[in-house]
Amino acid sequence: TKPAIALDCISKERCAEFSALADQLQYRDAQPVAGTERTPVYQDFELDYEVPREHRFWRIAEALQEVFRPLLEAYHETDGGEVDFELNDLIVQRYPPGCAGISPHRDHIEYRVVILILLLSGDGDFRIHPERDENTGGIVNFQPGQLLMMGAPGLAPGFIRPFHSVRNVSDVRRTIGMRYDCRRHHHLQH
Repeated sequence: TKPAIALDCISKERCAEFSALADQLQYRDAQPVAGTERTPVYQDFELDYEVPREHRFWRIAEALQEVFRPLLEAYHETDGGEVDFELNDLIVQRYPPGCAGISPHRDHIEYRVVILILLLSGDGDFRIHPERDENTGGIVNFQPGQLLMMGAPGLAPGFIRPFHSVRNVSDVRRTIGMRYDCRRHHHLQH
């Protein structure tokens, strides 16, 4: 099984519309170095992690949640597990041309089941790595209008969070990241 795949999701017209909405948000620069001293993560992009609940991007998260929740419930019924899935964490990221992107890292362990990233515009290499080494791994074919689905803990027994990175951006890359953060349980309205 692949740790991440991307599928067509929205039209070029919708990408342009959502890109314009994304550009109206209030961005800040990502912290240049995150992680720990032993495992630093280098970041060079802009983000808005405080998108208001009324914003249209939350409607995307709600719609995707309605698609994914029944699938996950059916899947977990077969293995006796329980799923409590809600996309309650949303981040919009903008990678300017020529930026360094983000070095290989794993998403927080509290992000569960599946991580969704909707690519609105731009280019760049989204790479999955078997380890933190930047020179290993393969590029996931991920184009504007596609939804990337990346596994997270709770997807399957023993699932290991994949290392991933973004590099080689030459055209403004805009993404909407949607996650289930089990620390923020019951944050979304039903």
